Amino acid sequence: MKTIAIFYQGRKQDTSRFAAQLAPALQKQGYQVHAIDIRQEGPECAGPALEGCDVVLVLGGDGTIVHAARLCSCIGVPIIGIDFGRVGFLTELEPGEQLYEELAYYLEGDKSVWVDERSMLSAVLEQDGRREEFLALNDIVVARGTWPRGVQVRVWVDDYYYNTSYADGMILSTATGSTAYNMAVGGPLLHPQVQNSVLTPIAPHLASDRSVILPPEACVKLQIFTGSQDGVFSADGQLNREVKNKAIVTIRKSPYVTRFLRRRPPTYFYQLIQEKLKSDNKSQTSESHYVT
Repeated sequence: MKTIAIFYQGRKQDTSRFAAQLAPALQKQGYQVHAIDIRQEGPECAGPALEGCDVVLVLGGDGTIVHAARLCSCIGVPIIGIDFGRVGFLTELEPGEQLYEELAYYLEGDKSVWVDERSMLSAVLEQDGRREEFLALNDIVVARGTWPRGVQVRVWVDDYYYNTSYADGMILSTATGSTAYNMAVGGPLLHPQVQNSVLTPIAPHLASDRSVILPPEACVKLQIFTGSQDGVFSADGQLNREVKNKAIVTIRKSPYVTRFLRRRPPTYFYQLIQEKLKSDNKSQTSESHYVT
């Protein structure tokens, strides 16, 4: 008997209702099912509720899936994302009438299903004599705080001093995260199967400060100089810390990976990018026309 966990956002009525319908339906098909409000889980690494699970169904958008990824990667449990969000770069299925029929392919191990492994980042934040470790699927960010004033970020790659940027901050993203904050600030897009990371300054003062794509095993050290203000450290936009002047962040490729179950071909990424970008362009054009 396969054991399935269903992650849902308890604060959102649509995912709560759907989980309440999905769990008994799967139980009738002979599966053991645990419906879990993801808010009850920690930010990283799964708790006892996920022990022995064969697959996790995540009801939500990309943010919920990123949270679930940190939980599931530590124990190697694969994820199937069911889209209840706005963007949907990471989701696989839609909560429509065909869902139960489509789920059977994934849950029964049909030969059309493949495992999409995504690289993750491991980061260590050091400041005031303290050391914290973080795991991220999308990105690690160091940036200015609430004051509208730039900061200096000193960068080393594999112990080689690379440069010092005066900017709003710096992003180190995985291929998965290249379509998130990195894309929003003009960084390059990486195919999800690429193991490389990309280092991108946020609103740099100098036009010569550009993104750089790094090899998979590169070790990046960032030191932020905030002056009289405090800065911000963020892992996946979800694990956030206030940082002081001269705080240091060291980032490496994590030994953990996030595993997604897919039936769409790897080339679907190109279609997805075009659909999302065209959708955004249409929305912006419509809004611009409305304003004028």
